[in-house]
Amino acid sequence: MNAGSVSYGGVVFDDEGRVLLREPRGHFDGYVWTFPKGRPDGDETPEETALRETLEETGVGCEVVEEISGSFRGGTGNNVYFLMRPNGRYVPPDDETWCVRWAAPDEAQELITKSRNNRGRERD
Repeated sequence: MNAGSVSYGGVVFDDEGRVLLREPRGHFDGYVWTFPKGRPDGDETPEETALRETLEETGVGCEVVEEISGSFRGGTGNNVYFLMRPNGRYVPPDDETWCVRWAAPDEAQELITKSRNNRGRERD
């Protein structure tokens, strides 16, 4: 797999079992609610990329718990995700994100179904 076509992201759960979702600005690529992800900058490792993208796109600093097994096809390439938990650092999210939301797993599943990107919706 070409490293340039891979995005790395985070699936973040808090102590209450809620999952962190973001609403991309303009519903980029048909996503209404999705997980934070993005491509590496320079020589970043996959974990560094996932942590940076999660912080930038949600404003929530995290630590990696473990890699989620597999590579998942999304709307613009392959995605690798890491299971994460918040580390207590919070900053404003970047301008790529309209809204950030903590949701119970069943609520998150319902929110994700609003995305119009079929492949990404199935992945999430």
